[in-house]
Amino acid sequence: MNQTNRSHSKRAIINAVIQLEKRVWKAAQDRDADTFKGLVPSDAIMIFQSGVTPQPQYLASMSERTISGYEIRHIRGFMPNSTTVILYYEALRLGKEAGRTFPAGAVIESTTWIKRGRRWVAILNQETPIAVERG
Repeated sequence: MNQTNRSHSKRAIINAVIQLEKRVWKAAQDRDADTFKGLVPSDAIMIFQSGVTPQPQYLASMSERTISGYEIRHIRGFMPNSTTVILYYEALRLGKEAGRTFPAGAVIESTTWIKRGRRWVAILNQETPIAVERG
């Protein structure tokens, strides 16, 4: 495969994984545990401002989390190898967890997707708050 075809192939894979990332957000908002489990396996870890949350714990607390709205901005990705896609983007999410409102402001999200068999799964997600400039 020449360089141009390889680059188009990588771009197509990254674009497909971006669509999967959007499905994870929708599944989380809809509290659709089955779809979520299909995209985020049981050995996945999520690192939120509130701490480290393994996938089983996230699913167990899904009913306590209400995502009333979200916006994904400037999503980009790269492939360090043929079975890994790393996405990063800005997200603004509104909602509550266990009765507490999500921290205000946008975060930078990063999700590492790996290919297992024929499927892509999200194995690690991390959010980092963005400092708000005042002035």
